[in-house]
Amino acid sequence: MSTFRHSEAAFETVIETHLLANGYTPVAPEGFDRERAVFPETVLAFIRDTQPREWAKLEASCATSRVGTSA
Repeated sequence: MSTFRHSEAAFETVIETHLLANGYTPVAPEGFDRERAVFPETVLAFIRDTQPREWAKLEASCATSRVGTSA
């Protein structure tokens, strides 16, 4: 019986293979924000796609608060 077969690495491989075969899109680990424990670009894209009216309100609010700044 192989040690690899019952290792955490083997378990991760099985899970990842299943997810990728069923529509999961991999994300580069470099984009992970450790302080907030999220992938910010993924979260923001999800909010933009699923809550367009709320996102537009947020954008308008941020644009208003940035008037006269270079940001």
